[in-house]
Amino acid sequence: MNSYKNLDLDIDKILEILDERVLQHTGRHLLKSERVLIKGSWYGRDYKEIASNSGYNADYLHREVARQLWAMLSEVIGDGVPVKKISLKAALLRLAKKNYFKLEASKLDNDCLVGKTRIYGELPKIESFYGREKDISKLKNQINILKRRCIIITGVGGIGKTSLAAKLVEEMLLENSNLYETVVWIKIHSSIDNLFTKLIDTFNLKIDNESIEEQTFELLKYFQSHRLLLVVDGFEKLEHVANFDKRLEYEKLFIQLAEGKHQNCTIITSQLPLEEVIYATKNLPIDTLRLEGLEERAAMRMLNEKGLWGKECKELIKMHRGNPSELEEAAGRIHRLFGGSVKTFFDYRTTVVGQLLQSMLHQQFGQPGLLSDVQREIMIYLAESTSESSPPIQFSNIIEALKKKIGSEVSIAEAIRSIEILEQRSLVETYRKSGKQEVSYSLQPLIRKYILVDPFNLVRRKTSVLQISNPIQE
Repeated sequence: MNSYKNLDLDIDKILEILDERVLQHTGRHLLKSERVLIKGSWYGRDYKEIASNSGYNADYLHREVARQLWAMLSEVIGDGVPVKKISLKAALLRLAKKNYFKLEASKLDNDCLVGKTRIYGELPKIESFYGREKDISKLKNQINILKRRCIIITGVGGIGKTSLAAKLVEEMLLENSNLYETVVWIKIHSSIDNLFTKLIDTFNLKIDNESIEEQTFELLKYFQSHRLLLVVDGFEKLEHVANFDKRLEYEKLFIQLAEGKHQNCTIITSQLPLEEVIYATKNLPIDTLRLEGLEERAAMRMLNEKGLWGKECKELIKMHRGNPSELEEAAGRIHRLFGGSVKTFFDYRTTVVGQLLQSMLHQQFGQPGLLSDVQREIMIYLAESTSESSPPIQFSNIIEALKKKIGSEVSIAEAIRSIEILEQRSLVETYRKSGKQEVSYSLQPLIRKYILVDPFNLVRRKTSVLQISNPIQE
C-alpha cells in the first residue's frame, strides 16, 4: 500500500506545514535562504544548481545555511534520525503524512465510515498530540505483526491513556481502512454495569434471554464471526461491581476475548493494572503498556505551543513528570496568574495538583478496598520523609518505619506485596542503579503534595485496624 497516494505533495504547502512546526519549536519562521535550500533539495538539485537559480552563493548555502538548517530540522522533524540534504525529502514526506493523518482524523465522527470500517461510540477527537512515537509503533507491532488479541494501557490519571488509544486507532484506520469491519469505542463513565447492553445495542443483537450468561455467549459468537476492534476506556470501573457473579461474567468475557479463536483485538485503558481487576490473568496472552510521562522533547514542544518558553520549562516538565494533562493545567495557570512567566511561577515555590490526577488520588484513597492501611502508611511515610532534593528511601528503611508505626502485625510478605501494587499503579517511583543494589522508593512531587495537604481528609482515614491487601500471599 502506498502510504502517500492520497497526500498533496505540493512543496509550497509542505513548506507551510514545516514553517509552522519550526515556529512552534524554535519561535521563528523559516528564513528565505532556508526555504530556497529546502526547495532545491526537494527537487534533487546540488548546491551549485540551487545557487544559480536563487542568487545566493553556493559556498554560502553549503557552509553557512545548510549546516545549521539540517541540525535544526533534525530536532524539529527528525524523530530521532538526523536530517541531511539527501534524506530531507523522506523527512518531509513523513511530516506531510502525519499532517494528513491529523486532518483526516479530525473529520472522524461517531457512527461514521472510514473506508469500509464502521465507527461506533465515543471516539475522542484529538486536537493536539505530542510524542509517543515509540509507544504507537510498539502497539501497532503487537496488533498487526504479533496478532495480540488483548492489550491494556495503564497509568495514572491524566497521563494520556485515552489520547494514545485514540491516536492509535486513527493511524491504524488511515493506514489500512479495511483492517476491521467495525471499531467500537466504549467510554465507561461511572459504572461498567451497562457495558453488555452497549455492546448488544451496537451490534444490533436479538437476545431473548436476558441472563448475563446468554449475553456473554451471544457476544462471543458475534466476535468470532466478525473482524472488529473494541476499545474499552476506563476499565478500572469493574472494581466497582459489587455483584460477584456479575463480575465473574465480565471477567469471563474478557478472558475469552484474550484467548478465543478470532482475529479481533480489544484495547483496554485502566488506572489499575489488569491483574487487580481480573484475577485469572497470569497465563493469558495479554500485553500491558504502562504509560509514563512525555519525553522532554515532546513535553517542551507542548509547552512552547502553549506559549511558555525559557529554561524553567524543563523544571516544570520534571516537576510534573511529563504528565500532559498536568502540564496543560499548569500552562493555563501560569498564563492566568503569572503573565506567562514560568520563572515567576517557580518564585512562589508552589505545587498545584491538576484535576485528573487529583480525581484519581481521591478515588485511590477514598474508595474502600483500593488502598490497604499498609499501602497508605507507606505513601504517608514517603511523603513525610522525602523531598524533591532528597534521595529515595531504601526498602529496608521503609520496613523498619512500618514496624515502628504499625507494630509487629505487619509482615514482610505483606509489605512487599503492598509496595509492588503501588509501583504497578505508578503511585510510587522506583530507583535502582544496578541489579546488585537494594531498591529505593520516592514519590512524584504532585502526589507528595496531595498526601501532605490531604484536601478531603481521605489519606489518613483507616479502612481497618490492619487490612491485608492480598490474603492469598499469607
